[in-house]
Amino acid sequence: MNLLFSLPLFFLANNQPTTKQGQEKEMQLLTEMMRPSRSVMLIDPKQRAEDYQKAFDLLRTEKSTSKVFFDLAGGEKISNVIEMKMMPNSTLVLFRFNTPEGIRFQIVEIENILGIYHQ
Repeated sequence: MNLLFSLPLFFLANNQPTTKQGQEKEMQLLTEMMRPSRSVMLIDPKQRAEDYQKAFDLLRTEKSTSKVFFDLAGGEKISNVIEMKMMPNSTLVLFRFNTPEGIRFQIVEIENILGIYHQ
């Protein structure tokens, strides 16, 4: 029975990196494991949607002449946002924005919004 418990310790003790490159890889792995992750934080989608709506309203009133932009997951941006409207469950956002071709609409999941800013 003791053999089963000591076996993993034996492999750990004997698997130490012997080269400097091996030690650097191990340190890099440990650093990555300790780095905080955004994916562990749980936020109610309705509260996040309300925050985005308030931020949008604040930017529109504070800088009414500047354009409001949203960064989305996947590198996409929605620019020249005229209006944003939350759907009833606050998990989807309807954006109305101005383009050279005219006014467009796009619906985005709240979890795909990465940020909001103005220029």
